[in-house]
Amino acid sequence: MPEFRDWGGLPEFPLSDVLRRLLPSLRSIYAFAATCQSWRRLLRASAADLLSPGLPPLLLDPRSRVVVPFCQDVLVQELAYRADLTAEGAILVSVSRGHHLLLRRRRRGASESEARLVIIDALTGAERGEVTLPSPLFAYHYAALSASHLLVFHSKHAFFSTPFPNPSSPSGPGWTKHSLPRSASFVTGVLEFRGRVLGLTDRAQLLELRLVGSPQSQSVQILPAAGLPDATAFDQWGFGPRLAAVGDRLLLVLFMLEPKSGSVVQARRVNKVSVYGLDVARMRWEEAESVGPYNVFVDYAGKTAAA
Repeated sequence: MPEFRDWGGLPEFPLSDVLRRLLPSLRSIYAFAATCQSWRRLLRASAADLLSPGLPPLLLDPRSRVVVPFCQDVLVQELAYRADLTAEGAILVSVSRGHHLLLRRRRRGASESEARLVIIDALTGAERGEVTLPSPLFAYHYAALSASHLLVFHSKHAFFSTPFPNPSSPSGPGWTKHSLPRSASFVTGVLEFRGRVLGLTDRAQLLELRLVGSPQSQSVQILPAAGLPDATAFDQWGFGPRLAAVGDRLLLVLFMLEPKSGSVVQARRVNKVSVYGLDVARMRWEEAESVGPYNVFVDYAGKTAAA
C-alpha cells in the first residue's frame, strides 16, 4: 500500500543502522543523502557522532574548490559539487560538525554593508544557508557549530551565539552576546567531547561553554589544566594549538618552535609536533607517544584538526 512506501518517514533507528552499514563508502553516503530531505537531515545530525569516527577527513581544495577525501582508497574522484571561495570574497573560517563555514562580506549601498556566514554541508553540498552576522564592522576570526547553536567569535573578550538550525524569521537570527573570561585569549577551536562543549585559545587555555537554558544561566569558564609548556614555546599565530577527540580521549596538538636565538627579529620555525592527552581526573595534560589505532590530521590552513 502507498502508506507503507514512505521512505522519507522511516524512523531514525533503522535509518541510522543503514547509514552505519554504508561506511566508509562516501559514494554510498552521497547517494543516501540524495534520497530526500529527511535523510539529509539525519546525515547532518549524525555527521559528528557517527560519520567522523569512521571516515577519513574531507579536504576542501582551495585551488579547484572541490571537496576531496584524504584517502584515495575511500573515494577515487572528488565529490560532485564545488564550494566557491572566491565568489564575492568568501573565505573559509572553519570546518565544524561536517559543515564548511565561510565568511562573506557584501556592499549593499554607498555607505552600507553586511557580513554573512555561509554554511555548506561538507558531505554532499546539497544543503546551503546564509546567516546575517550581528555587525559588518567586527573582525570575525572563527565560527563553530554545536549540537544546538552557531557560535561566532569576533574578539578575545566576547562572542555571539544563535540557535542552529533556527527557523527563518523576517528580522534575521536572534543573536545572544556572551562574555569570555578576561584572562582568556583568542578562541581558535570549539569541540564537543563527552556531552560538553569545549573551546581552546591560541595560548592553549581550555574553556567550557555552557549555552543551554536562559541567557542568565549561560556561562563560559576556564578549566585549569597543568602539564603544558610555556606559551612562548609553541606556535600561536600560524597553526596554533588544536583540539581533537580520539575515542574517549581528548588530545591537544602543539606545533613546537625552535629555541630562541639571539636575534629578536629572526622568525622561529616549527621543529616538532607534540600531542598531549588530557587526564580528566587530574586535569593534567600528558605528552602522548602514541594515539593507538588512530591518525591525527591537521589541515594546512590550521583551521581544524581531526582524528
